[in-house]
Amino acid sequence: MTRTPLSCAQPCYCPVETNEAAHPLYWDRACIQVSVEDDPGSGFTTEDLDAVVDRSFGAWTGLDCGEGRTPGFQIQRTDDRARCDRSEYVSGEGNANSVVVVNEGWTEREGHDSAAFALTTTFFLLNTGEIIDADMELNETNWNFTVCPAEGCIDGQVDLENTITHEAGHFFGLAHAESGSDATMWACADEGDVNKRTLEADDIEGMCTIYGEGALPEGCSFSNRGGFDPYCADDRDGCGCRVAGAPGRSEDASWPLLLGGLGLAFAGRRLSRRRARG
Repeated sequence: MTRTPLSCAQPCYCPVETNEAAHPLYWDRACIQVSVEDDPGSGFTTEDLDAVVDRSFGAWTGLDCGEGRTPGFQIQRTDDRARCDRSEYVSGEGNANSVVVVNEGWTEREGHDSAAFALTTTFFLLNTGEIIDADMELNETNWNFTVCPAEGCIDGQVDLENTITHEAGHFFGLAHAESGSDATMWACADEGDVNKRTLEADDIEGMCTIYGEGALPEGCSFSNRGGFDPYCADDRDGCGCRVAGAPGRSEDASWPLLLGGLGLAFAGRRLSRRRARG
């Protein structure tokens, strides 16, 4: 999600010209595997990040759509760590739905505003809107993340759970709530805010509308489309193997402001990448 100077309004946009009709974004599978990078930030450990990912995704998968019905997802956080520090989908090869920490070079990436807390990229099929891959990037280049106490942080740090819970909404295909809403999917948040850790009625209605009863198939497989591969395409040798010595990253300092989240998707004839800003 990125911040605009005068407004928190964050429109979705698609950088690809297409004549195909727009479709709502959705997953067509009940079981999804998520790979978390083993790269702690300045104010949290890998164990903190793992626990927050579990709680944040759980807020969405465990919500009540009425009469005890949930959206029907099972999220599996794999022990295989994400090794690609950027959002990427490789057609015809293995991929990973990843959560990564960007410690440096955030604004050098396309569409990455320095005021964004985080960015979620969804890769989807243009002719249906079906999501086939999603990646979440945390902007540790410009912000300091931590796990704030229940009353929030007052030292300029950004709450990890507040941010990831919002981003998880984009992961499942939700756009932003209307301006001025108190929903988790409203585009803006202050540093130290913890109000987006829990869902509001607007969030629940959106999730339960997309994933109504019978929307997801009954079969369950955590296998990624094309198989699982946690490495970037550049770090593979072209035959599904990994190149040794992938570059590491160092931590960076940060400075204060808003919340971030986007939904992207890679552009191709049938595949697109879209960003839902805020």
